Amino acid sequence: MQTTITVRISSLFFLLSFLFVSCQTKIITNFNKYENLSLADKKEVNQYLEEAKKSISKKEDEIILMFQYNCFFDKVLDVNGKFTESFPQKENTIHYGQKFINFSKSIGNISITQSDGKRIVIPQKEGYDYISICYYNKGDKFFIHYYDFPKLLIVE
Repeated sequence: MQTTITVRISSLFFLLSFLFVSCQTKIITNFNKYENLSLADKKEVNQYLEEAKKSISKKEDEIILMFQYNCFFDKVLDVNGKFTESFPQKENTIHYGQKFINFSKSIGNISITQSDGKRIVIPQKEGYDYISICYYNKGDKFFIHYYDFPKLLIVE
């Protein structure tokens, strides 16, 4: 009798743990270096790269977090407990673009907490000074893209 109860409880915990793992927020990470882009992609990036480097001020000891605005509608983000940024949604606006935030590389891992309680920790990667971040609410996924160049959101 004791063994049967133990087996049932163990089975229940196993099923609950599987359910918990399958419901966690997923993180999808990509890495892009300029030198590895296709010729077509390099051509697209070259169209804005020099101007972007002039308009996006970045020091050698900094990284830039690039937040795709529409990924964070109606959310407030807390970054490393030191910086807060809000992303309201305004009526009749088709495209919102990106927000750029400069941080010193010395901050280490980047901890982002959304106003809805979702939290992600993003490690810095050597050679990648631009990190694009997007949260897809319906799929409960964070998309983290590391770049060694500023990747601008192009709208046609």
